[in-house]
Formats: sequence, structure tokens, C-alpha cells
Amino acid sequence: MSMSKAQHHFRLQIVDVHGEIYNDLATFVVVPGELGELGILFGHAPLISILRAGELRITPVKGPPEILFIEGGLVEVQSAIVTVLAHNGMRVSDIDPKISQSRISDAERVLKAHHGTDMDFAVAELELQKELAKLRAFQRYQQAQQLGNKQVYDWERPPLEGIPEINVQALED
Repeated sequence: MSMSKAQHHFRLQIVDVHGEIYNDLATFVVVPGELGELGILFGHAPLISILRAGELRITPVKGPPEILFIEGGLVEVQSAIVTVLAHNGMRVSDIDPKISQSRISDAERVLKAHHGTDMDFAVAELELQKELAKLRAFQRYQQAQQLGNKQVYDWERPPLEGIPEINVQALED
């Protein structure tokens, strides 16, 4: 497939455990890579990377920039398509700092006590990182609100469509 030199956008698909979050053309996306933020433009070299919890910032071809929060996942970059498989995606404005603070306290308690298994320790460490990232994202959201830059955080999950009906009774038989 021959690409026009004037084309400077790519298809961005983002899905999480609840379904499709985003599917549109973008000129730039920043994902929270495991070792730091990763900016992707049209023509980026192919890659697959693990994502940590953090903000995912989209510059669509049409419309204002959009920001959402993902709780980790994977990104795959191909010649004309970027696919993000997120554990969970949410609006930054839906983050509850009180819940995050409570989860941070619980995780810190587990990490300090280290009474559980190595798996408990690892889970607590991941929970702590995720909730700290949520709080940082929420604080940036609040600052943007105070500065009047509300529109970049007005992301909403598209309505679910084409959900297959599951016959639970047939599964149990």
C-alpha cells in the first residue's frame, strides 16, 4: 500500500477490558511507556511496548486534544496504525483522590510490613504506582480547570455497541 507523502496521520485504536475507547485518526499520541512517556507520530518505527499507569494524550486530526488515564497495558505501533490494549481506561475527571489516597495507604502498609508473599509485595507495589499516577493526573486536571483549559479533559467513553448476548443457562448446561 503506497502512502501519500502529504499524509501525516495514523489510525489510533484504544481498547480496554470494557471495550473500545477510541478509534479515529490522530496526528500524535503520547503513551505512558514503562520507562517514560513515548511520543508517536506518523511513520514511527514499528514497536511493541509495555505501558504503565498514566495519562494517554491524543492529538486527533479533527477536534481538540484529548487526555485519558489508563491503568497500564500494551502499545503496538505499525506503519499506519497504533493500537493500545489498556487494562482499564477512564476520564481523569472521574478519578476520586480520596479513594486513591486510601489505596496508597493500604499499599504502603503492605510494603512496610512485608508480611505477605513476594506476590503480595509486587501487587502492592503496582497498586501504589497506579494510584500515585492517578493522583498526579488528577492534580494536573485540577490545574487545567483552574487555568480554564477544560476541553482537553472532556473525554468520554463511546457507548457500547454490538455487545453479544450471553445465554448463561446454556453455559451452565
